Amino acid sequence: MDNQSQLKTRGQGGTKRGTAIRRSGRITAQRLVHTARDMLTTENLERFTMRAVADRAGVGLANLQYYFPTRKDLARALYLDVGERYEAAYAACLATAPEEPLARLTAVLRWNMEDISQRSTQRFFIQLWALLGSLDDFEGDYIRELYAIDISQLSAHIRALHPELSAIEIRQRATLIAALTEGLLLLIRDTDNDTGRRQALLEACVQTALAIATGTAATNPTQESA
Repeated sequence: MDNQSQLKTRGQGGTKRGTAIRRSGRITAQRLVHTARDMLTTENLERFTMRAVADRAGVGLANLQYYFPTRKDLARALYLDVGERYEAAYAACLATAPEEPLARLTAVLRWNMEDISQRSTQRFFIQLWALLGSLDDFEGDYIRELYAIDISQLSAHIRALHPELSAIEIRQRATLIAALTEGLLLLIRDTDNDTGRRQALLEACVQTALAIATGTAATNPTQESA
């Protein structure tokens, strides 16, 4: 089969087109992705091989490759799953949020602060970044695809706040907020032994993100304690 024919057989997330049309196929593919996600959360990255994922899922390597022919296909399915999971989490937290756009963005940001405080989230993303980088020679293409999902979700909230802004300005603000949040994910562990300092830092991040979203300077921002 030539490359063009191979591409035509694959659908979203790297799975073969038609494989996940049947309910049983969708369930199996989802279970394999969840297994891969759990491995990145609990195992060192060097353990993340196709055979190891198959073993942990209790299937043969050929069965895994039926759904995800290559490690790149599985990795792409992983970051598409991230987008879907976060979209669902945002929807859940917004279900009880006020309709006012600023309150809704604040609710999403506070949920994100809670999320990046979790050790499992920190480990998963740090290892996912390394995995995606290794798959494209650290050109950053896969990571840009991953964060395009987050930036798109943030852009929708900023657009609700300021529908008059250009698409370029909205995307720029969303990109800065995404960078701020993900950067803090790397550094928040420095506050593991100081709950007060951690909460102050998270709140300062929320206020800074809101200032970016609204285009205003933060008033009385929370200062991180020394």
